[in-house]
Amino acid sequence: MDSSYQIVAKAKHRHYYSACFGRPAATALPPVAVATYPNLATSLYNTHLGLFALTWSRNLFGRSFHIHFLLNGLSSPHLSPSFQLHIKPFVFWKKHGSNKLHNNVHIFWDFSKAKFGSGPEPRSGFYMAATVNGEMVLLVGDLLKEAYSRTRARNKYMNMNMVLRREHVYCGNKLYITKAKFGGKEREISIDCRIGEDPRLYFSVDNKRVLQIKHLRWKFRGNERIEVDGVGVAVSWDVYNWLFDDDEDGYALYMFKFEKSSLDEEQLNNSMWSQQSCGFGFETKMMKKGVLRSSSSSSSSLSSASSSCSSSVMEWASTEQNEMKDPTGFSLLVYAWKT
Repeated sequence: MDSSYQIVAKAKHRHYYSACFGRPAATALPPVAVATYPNLATSLYNTHLGLFALTWSRNLFGRSFHIHFLLNGLSSPHLSPSFQLHIKPFVFWKKHGSNKLHNNVHIFWDFSKAKFGSGPEPRSGFYMAATVNGEMVLLVGDLLKEAYSRTRARNKYMNMNMVLRREHVYCGNKLYITKAKFGGKEREISIDCRIGEDPRLYFSVDNKRVLQIKHLRWKFRGNERIEVDGVGVAVSWDVYNWLFDDDEDGYALYMFKFEKSSLDEEQLNNSMWSQQSCGFGFETKMMKKGVLRSSSSSSSSLSSASSSCSSSVMEWASTEQNEMKDPTGFSLLVYAWKT
């Protein structure tokens, strides 16, 4: 299993003076990193049989995972199989099992030894596997030996790559921190969006500032290419909703695309991911229900998630399926919701 890029994420907006990831404009103290975690995270895997989207979510009542398959050769995406499992704390539930889906697609899971943190995903002691015609296609977790023993899959090596990860977080005045493995080592990535009289946006890698965006009211949307130890990273941002929209359901959007090869500016602009992509429908459904809110009092619909998002950097995208034909690296998208 190729786990070259393992991502672990850590991370009201009152008019223009407070903002997600930033500090209030009135204070002169530097922002303090407070560990918060996404409410929902989707990892998209590319395999020789198609795309697999694995979504983890958490709320007051527990956690759940949803797996969606977009297999090659299917006449319609609507025929793609999917499966959802609720992981409920303090309630008896089946912590391991299997399920047969479309044709010869089987999934297997074991969370009996799983250890969870504050995020939606287990940290260790679990596996989630998918087989097609007895061949292991997807395997997530650290209990690899147990997974192969349970599934009796024939192949021991898989051509599986995580090509995209989407994170959704409801946040306050906090610095957002995430970790990504690229260039042979795991690195800490931070986003500091300071919105006040002189709004600015800072991106740092391993506590070293790599990109600063001044005059954010005029540059609220854009993209830049940077290099970190020889690895190209395309950084995109869209903070329009944080700056100019009083709608409490708005979000800021950040994207990091870690390249495997050099791309010119035109390729960078054309390689942004489409929002109408594998697994995003389930994310939208979850958000519209409001089930990912940190408190039960939040009942408003996150309608902006299901809109065309005309003010989003996703507008620059080609389709995700076209990108999968010749993937050039790994991408991380962060949706920072106001409330």
